[in-house]
Amino acid sequence: GDIVRRMLTESENNFAEAMAHLTGGKLLGKPSFEGGAAATMSALDDLGIDTQDVTLADGSGLSSLNRVPARLLAQVLTDVARATDPDLATIAPGLAVAGFTGTLADRFQTPSTAAGRGFVHAKTGTLTGVVSLAGTVQDADGRVLVFAFIANKVASLAAARDTMDQIASGLATCGCR
Repeated sequence: GDIVRRMLTESENNFAEAMAHLTGGKLLGKPSFEGGAAATMSALDDLGIDTQDVTLADGSGLSSLNRVPARLLAQVLTDVARATDPDLATIAPGLAVAGFTGTLADRFQTPSTAAGRGFVHAKTGTLTGVVSLAGTVQDADGRVLVFAFIANKVASLAAARDTMDQIASGLATCGCR
């Protein structure tokens, strides 16, 4: 659990890949990129997560061959937020806290994103031309909302990140009752 939490909070890609290889070895006898990806797909299927349109080539998310729709991230995070599966219990406390921890420590610092500080808990993702933010946010009514944003072929990673932070912050101020 400690390794999973640190991997998520700090976006430790080496930890993610090592865990995928170990899982592929344990479950499929394939301690490899391929084995880790197959074991991940199997675990998602076991959770009842829709893996249609998903392609995995590794466990860290660094391969340009990976294709993961935002819908899948939202499905997993919905299960995490509902706390119905003990196997997912280490995910929520591993999400970085906006403005305070991990990969979100230096974000949510502007007037347009300050409302999300402390309320947005998320995992970041960055590749060349790709940026993502997926997590949970407590809204003004105290409800936990789930979100997942992925932007491809972006000209400015910083601008895309800021836009995602603004949207997540907007969810924190939502009072939808």
